Amino acid sequence: MNLDEYEKVKDLSYHEYCDYLQTKYGIGKCYFLTKSFNKNPKITRTSEGLFAHHKMEDRAIMLSNKAFAKLNPYEWQAPENIIYCDYLEHLFLHILICENPSPNRKKNEVVGIGGVINFIVPELNDFYSGWESKTTWKINCLNRIRYDKDVYLTLLKRFKYNCSEYPLYTKDCLYTSMGDLYGGWKKRKNRKLFKEIKKL
Repeated sequence: MNLDEYEKVKDLSYHEYCDYLQTKYGIGKCYFLTKSFNKNPKITRTSEGLFAHHKMEDRAIMLSNKAFAKLNPYEWQAPENIIYCDYLEHLFLHILICENPSPNRKKNEVVGIGGVINFIVPELNDFYSGWESKTTWKINCLNRIRYDKDVYLTLLKRFKYNCSEYPLYTKDCLYTSMGDLYGGWKKRKNRKLFKEIKKL
């Protein structure tokens, strides 16, 4: 997603944006998890730089995780409930969930924010600070948004202003890194980007 496209979609609701992305990329190729709740390898489109997001993550967390998925209707794994998206579109989906979580969400689960602060933001902070993956599928996904740092910062600004009262949000939640998981990348290498985020 580039900045021009974001300007066109920024006022959509979560479900409107899901529909938009399904029009753009199509619905899921198959059920995300098999009936035994193992990931179906046919679902992936990382060769195109795309992730698969569960539409019902505005109701429950971590639907790609076997243990969590088993606690929810299997129909939530169906092709029509799978949204393909790039890294930045995925971040926007999770921000939209934080802005307006479903009234039907599980009461003991805080939807949306985990995807932002635990997975997408730490990785993109490292990437936009110079880290390069050596994994082919991840290279494909990161290359797709390589020149869209302006969108990333725009989305973080939106998250800071619209979601700062949301459960699990903290003043430091955007100043993160995947760190040593990458074998040698240090959080301190993200300092310049963190200064940019602080000014948003």
